Amino acid sequence: MKKLFLLFFLCIMYQFAQAQTANNLDSEKLLNYYQAQQYAEAAQYLQSIYSDSTDVNQLKQLAYANLMANRSPEATGFYLKVLKIDSNNFNAYKQLAKLDSDPGSPSRKEYLLKANQLNAQDAEVAAGLAELYFKNNQFNKAEETLNPALAADSANLLLLNAKMPVSMALKKYPEAINAGKKLIGSTHISAENLFFQLALSYRGIRDYKTASSYLQKAIKEGISQKTASYYGLLGDSYESLNQNKEALEVYKRGLLFENNGSLYYNIALLYEDKLNDKKNAINYYSQYLNHIKDPERQRRHIAYIKNKIEELKR
Repeated sequence: MKKLFLLFFLCIMYQFAQAQTANNLDSEKLLNYYQAQQYAEAAQYLQSIYSDSTDVNQLKQLAYANLMANRSPEATGFYLKVLKIDSNNFNAYKQLAKLDSDPGSPSRKEYLLKANQLNAQDAEVAAGLAELYFKNNQFNKAEETLNPALAADSANLLLLNAKMPVSMALKKYPEAINAGKKLIGSTHISAENLFFQLALSYRGIRDYKTASSYLQKAIKEGISQKTASYYGLLGDSYESLNQNKEALEVYKRGLLFENNGSLYYNIALLYEDKLNDKKNAINYYSQYLNHIKDPERQRRHIAYIKNKIEELKR
């Protein structure tokens, strides 16, 4: 992101070199500040040159420098100055919407509306405005906002992420499914939520088989891979307190989650050593053997367990 901003800055430097020279701006010095990511120093230097400027391009540079220096109030002030001179400046409206700390504030909506009117194809603006409409249950407006941007970039993940819930709300399930499939693997939405939305969309078109498949994926994504391990440690803690029935219950609860087979072994040991239940011990030792993923590497351990089972059968 920093590199993109630097590229943006370099473009400004190139476009407005004449104006900079006239104001005795040392372009090399300013560029060095940016390359060293000394944005506060860059903002201070620009302020010393453009202290009372009413030039749009110079104000945009001041706004940008303060934005990069995380000086939101100052950046906001300069972008507002830009709009006083150029009321149709798209970038100023877009940046002001980003700088607004309250996502649901009326001013942020106004900035997004104006930016969208000036450039309906910008993905960030369209997605942001569509999200506001969606939260206010204005689903048709959200769709109308997204359509021009999607027409310009149908594979944009930010837009697709905004489109999916809108299409679902409008019961346009095939469109939601199309958007959802393009989002698989994206970081713009959690896999669990995406699979759940796809499941709901397939239910919307009465494809319950595919819906079930995505629900299973959603469930799997929603469960931590460490859950079984947590139950294993909890069960072991109960065993250490000689609370064997509680330990057994916890171990079995852990079996509901994906595990490496160790829980079967723990349960078998518990049945054998502390509960004197040979039948269940044999059962769980056998299940443990079935869950060993690399039998070749664990041949000795497998032989040991099989021998134990034979002893328990006597």
